[in-house]
Amino acid sequence: MNPTARARQYLTLAQLFSFPRPEVWQPLERDGVIPARSQDEREADYLATFELGGKQSAVPLYEGLCRPVDGREGILEDVMRFHEFFGVRLQITNRDYPDHLVTELEFMAFLCQQEAAGKDVDSFRRASRDFLRRHLLAWVPGFAERLAGGKTDYGEIALALADFCQEHADELEEMKEGVLP
Repeated sequence: MNPTARARQYLTLAQLFSFPRPEVWQPLERDGVIPARSQDEREADYLATFELGGKQSAVPLYEGLCRPVDGREGILEDVMRFHEFFGVRLQITNRDYPDHLVTELEFMAFLCQQEAAGKDVDSFRRASRDFLRRHLLAWVPGFAERLAGGKTDYGEIALALADFCQEHADELEEMKEGVLP
């Protein structure tokens, strides 16, 4: 997959894990990908799944909360170092921590967009490979498994995300080894 398409995919996945907006979910419902629901039902599902819990414990959207053994402070520091190195600044209006899944996916989209721009391609590929290995692949597979055990559309989406991240990491590894151009 080319870097531009990969960036779009990361951004689409980020939208799916953001607080639900009708313009994101209605096309999926209209196409029969997921069952149609009201906006209130979408929001209730999101809150029950990621924040409040319901029949099952909530699954947090934060890497540091999903990897407590590794220590959230160190995870936050490492994510911020990636952002700072590439001059990425979180918006002041963004109330989420940098280890939020959506923020991490948007950062991966940024790296892919920079790779597509063609300047210092190896540096952006190396950063993508490192960020996937040190962050997304360190927690998204377990996050996906926890979500897959529930009765929510987010389980399938999370499994697809885990696969997508692994495929990207594999492709980057093949590029590093010279198997792919």
